[in-house]
Amino acid sequence: MNNDNMLEKLTEVFQLFEEFNKQGFLENYGNLNINEVHAISFIGRTEFANVTKTTEFLKITKGAVTKITKKLILNGYLSVYQTELNKKEKYFKLTEKGQVVFDKHEKLHEDAWQKDKKIFDQFDENDKDVIYKFLEVIKDDFDGKLK
Repeated sequence: MNNDNMLEKLTEVFQLFEEFNKQGFLENYGNLNINEVHAISFIGRTEFANVTKTTEFLKITKGAVTKITKKLILNGYLSVYQTELNKKEKYFKLTEKGQVVFDKHEKLHEDAWQKDKKIFDQFDENDKDVIYKFLEVIKDDFDGKLK
């Protein structure tokens, strides 16, 4: 197997992965985009979630997070609160509508995790070591390209 064939197969996998996620995303979240769902997920499991913490998690600009959270507040997924100790800082929490999305997202992730990890049952430990090394190299390559 030559490197060109390997890259072609990897590209096919990435394209199928993206298409699969798009299809499932639309079916499950309708009018929300991926950053909005991930913001809901992060806020749902983070105490005192604010713009700064959400920005660090999503790895996007504060302006983008501000835009996302304003939309989520306007559409009833989030509410804003302040604490007695810090009247300046605004924090986010999920509304009931946001909690529904959060719960669905958590369940979908858990179901996918349980299903997808079975893929590796067909490989022995040596194969898994090679696959893991390959995935580390791919991850490091993407990390380097993003910096």
